[in-house]
Amino acid sequence: MIFYGTNSSRLKDGQINNVTCPNCENQTSMTYSVFGKYAYIYWIPIFPLGKVNVLECNSCKRTFKLKELPEQIKHKFELEKHRGIPILHFSGLAIIVLAIAFFAYSGSKNKELDAKYIQAPAIGDVYSVLSDTNGQYTTMKVTGVTNDSVFVVYNDYEIDKRSAIYKIDKKENYTVYESGYTKQEILSLYADKTIYEIDRE
Repeated sequence: MIFYGTNSSRLKDGQINNVTCPNCENQTSMTYSVFGKYAYIYWIPIFPLGKVNVLECNSCKRTFKLKELPEQIKHKFELEKHRGIPILHFSGLAIIVLAIAFFAYSGSKNKELDAKYIQAPAIGDVYSVLSDTNGQYTTMKVTGVTNDSVFVVYNDYEIDKRSAIYKIDKKENYTVYESGYTKQEILSLYADKTIYEIDRE
């Protein structure tokens, strides 16, 4: 279950002097509070939703939203210095942006390593492979390397989700007979994305 919603935090309190309350009509002062509204997911603020200004007459204690008050009071309120939107209200958005940047960088580095590993195969390398069987995924493990050939053993199992390939990459699943490829064939399989990922311990 995803917990999400809106909330607010108090940004500033202050007071406006020498104003006429529209309710009690006394010449008085008003206390105000500025609240910043924000959307959250799992109680982490994601982005701001604006501000709410609440004023209270110090004589009759009636509360007002700013838009309910006369222009004179609005003008005095606007002369007060109000803080901008707190950075905290963007914290969730910042986390999301950082996570995207991290995964993009990590993916880029993994691609660089894959390109390096495919050029110099090593015993124990595990190639994630798009199978010929109805878009299934499997793996093959490098068991031998010569000057121009690469020998592999295919995984006994296939899986229908690329992201779940780790579930079948187990030592006991490599019992099928050994196959041989030229290094050029391995490079071609990588180039056409049949081999799409390489894991080297």
